[in-house]
Amino acid sequence: MAKKKVNEPIFEPIETPKRHFELIEASIRREIYNGSLVPGQKLPNEFELARQFNVGRSAVREALKVLELAGLLVVRRGYNGGTFVAPPDFEEASESITLTFRLGETTREQLIEAALAIEVRAAELTAQNASDLEVDDLQEIIQRTERSLNVPARYLTALLDFHMAVTELSHNTVFILALNAMRNLFIQELNRLISDQKLRKTFILHQNDILKAIAEHDPQRAGQAMRVHLCHMNDRLDRGA
Repeated sequence: MAKKKVNEPIFEPIETPKRHFELIEASIRREIYNGSLVPGQKLPNEFELARQFNVGRSAVREALKVLELAGLLVVRRGYNGGTFVAPPDFEEASESITLTFRLGETTREQLIEAALAIEVRAAELTAQNASDLEVDDLQEIIQRTERSLNVPARYLTALLDFHMAVTELSHNTVFILALNAMRNLFIQELNRLISDQKLRKTFILHQNDILKAIAEHDPQRAGQAMRVHLCHMNDRLDRGA
């Protein structure tokens, strides 16, 4: 979304005399969330903000401090300093997306469809670019999965860590953010299956197939191995374990 013009007021004056700093804080926060204020954009100085809001500078100063503490604004001192919109926080964004994903509103079919779209491509990208050290990291996660074979809760954590690691190595921020937001839904779904030790062993075989393709830098085979894994998972969920 385009920035507002330099000389064009960003905010409307506040008419109510009550709780000025809270109204200012809410107004600036809204402009950040809707994209009118973008990361890195410099806000007007306190005097100009006070003029636009039609309030005293102390109310502006207090609102800016609240937003700075919330991580939405960054204050830089010295030459070319000022108050700037902060870069997006990955963890907060992920948490925000997660809150919109509810089991009652997001079906398992939608979850698997999204995972197939994200993770198959992520496996292909990881196979293209993964370094030896990154392959070793994936191998370590599989070993942790194997060591947790008889402890279903730890096994599930390690299994999902593998999925996240493959996606993170794709270096696609959108994929990473989306899969991280889906993690809790996968935990709730897979909890119904994970008591089956035979299935846990099968999933480890799938992990090793995916890893082997990545280590050999074979994107097509890595993507196909991930697809087989996710489709098998979906089939078992369909049958209710």
